[in-house]
Amino acid sequence: MKKIMIVVLILLILGGAGAGYYFFFMQEEAVEQETAETDELADEQGQMEPLEPIMDLSVPVEQTDFYVMERKIPVVDKPNDDGLIEGFLYKGEYVEVLEKQNGWARISDYIVFEEGGMEIAQWVSLDGLVTEEVIISDEEKIEILDSYLVKSDDLKLHLTRFRTAIDTLMKAGDCKPGDFEELGGWVKSVTYQSSDVYFIYCGGLKQDNKIYLNVQTGETFKR
Repeated sequence: MKKIMIVVLILLILGGAGAGYYFFFMQEEAVEQETAETDELADEQGQMEPLEPIMDLSVPVEQTDFYVMERKIPVVDKPNDDGLIEGFLYKGEYVEVLEKQNGWARISDYIVFEEGGMEIAQWVSLDGLVTEEVIISDEEKIEILDSYLVKSDDLKLHLTRFRTAIDTLMKAGDCKPGDFEELGGWVKSVTYQSSDVYFIYCGGLKQDNKIYLNVQTGETFKR
């Protein structure tokens, strides 16, 4: 009986060793196969042509964002000094430049008023523009506001109210600097004789464009 158990034990030991050898051999073969596949894939990738970049970073991006540097620059209908003045831009205003031509910047789309006619756009001199946002100091701001008030009625009496009203209307987008240049400031209203009320036109010279200011309360309103 003991001899039989010893024989069985020897067979089990030999079988386990064989299984271990088989497992080790198969694992080593699998690793070698995976390594060979990895090397083959690397070779294929090395033979592939390099991908071209989506964007050509060597080409500089054209600057289109500008700000008015001068106190006031004219807007003309063609890119030269003989152009007809159509308006003005004022210090600190943002400008998108659509085209540059001989020192001039186009700031509007082209327009043709009649079939077969010449294309017309709005242009400003690049000399009056800068790429960095323009910061206006408090002192210069007061100076600029006062330049819009030089012909105001009763200017010395209501200077502070006039300044504040102009600043508020421009910040709200209701008025632009050019509006105040039409009349040179605030005009005494004869409609409101019982109150200290003055008016200015913003956006045109019609009744709907008339803005009133009560200097006693600082209120601006339309009729």
